[in-house]
Amino acid sequence: MRLLSDVGSVASVEVFREGQFESLGHLTHRTPRRLVYLESELYLPILCGQTDIACVLTTPALARRLQSATNIGLAITPDPRGVFYAYHNHLACNTDFYWTDFKTEIGEGAQVHHTASVAQRNVRIGRRTIIEANTTINERSIIGENVIIRTGVRISTQGFEFKRVGHEIVPVEHAGGVRLGDRVEIQANSAISRSVFGGYTELGDDTKLDNLVHVAHNVIIGKRCFLAAAAMIAGSVTIHDDVWIGPGASVSSGVTIGDKASVTIGAVVTRDVPSNARVSGHFAIDHEKYLAFVKKIR
Repeated sequence: MRLLSDVGSVASVEVFREGQFESLGHLTHRTPRRLVYLESELYLPILCGQTDIACVLTTPALARRLQSATNIGLAITPDPRGVFYAYHNHLACNTDFYWTDFKTEIGEGAQVHHTASVAQRNVRIGRRTIIEANTTINERSIIGENVIIRTGVRISTQGFEFKRVGHEIVPVEHAGGVRLGDRVEIQANSAISRSVFGGYTELGDDTKLDNLVHVAHNVIIGKRCFLAAAAMIAGSVTIHDDVWIGPGASVSSGVTIGDKASVTIGAVVTRDVPSNARVSGHFAIDHEKYLAFVKKIR
C-alpha cells in the first residue's frame, strides 16, 4: 500500500486529499484500490461509476468536479498522464512495488534445450515441461506442469506501449509477468508479452497456441482455448473458456469473448462476443448474418 503523496517523489503534484492505493491502472481496469489518471471530462462518468478506484491524478479544472468524492484520494497536476507514467516507470524500475525477485526454479523432469535462453531469476518452470530449441524465457515467466513450448517462442517480452507526453514519446515499462497454466502448448515463433501494471498475462490450463500467434500485454485467456496460426490478440483482451480463434483473426484491445465462442478465419473483432456465438468478417458480426450479407452482394 502506498500513499498518494509518494507520487511527489518523481513529480510536482498538489495533494488535495490524501489517499492510499495498492495498484496502478487505467479507468477501465479492474485491479483493486488502484491509482488512475483523468485528463478528460468525457471519462468522468466511468470514474464516478467505479468502486475500486482509490486515488486519482487529474487537472485543476477536473479536480473541482471531484472535490465531493471524499472516498477517493485526489492529487492535482497540469499533466496527469505524464506524471502517472513517470511514477509507474519509477515503481517498475526502482522498487519492489510490482514484483519481488526470486532465483529461477526448474521442476523435476523438465527438459530445457541447450540453445534455449532461460533468465537466471524470476522464472519458474513446472515439472515435465518441455522447452525446445532457440526459445527465450524472459524474467517474470511462471510456467505450469507438462507445458510444451516449441522452437523460437518468446515468453514475457516487453510489450508495445508508448505514450505521447508533451513533445516526447515515453516507453512504458512492463512490470508484470506471464503465467501459463498446466498442459499449455505454445507452437513455433509465437510471442506473449508480460502485463503492464503488475499481475500477469495469463493462459489457462490446456490452452493451445498455433505458430506465429501474438498475445499482447494484460490478456487473460481461459482454459481449453485454441488459437490458430497468426492470430493476433491485442492488449487487455479477456477470452473465456473453450473459445476458438481462427487463423489470421484479430481481436481488438479490451474486447471480451465469452465461453465457447468461435471467431472464424481472418475475422476482425472490435466488440464483445457473447458466449456460444460465432462471428465472422471485417468487422466481425454474427456468422449467419455475415453469410447472408455475402450472398446478397454477390
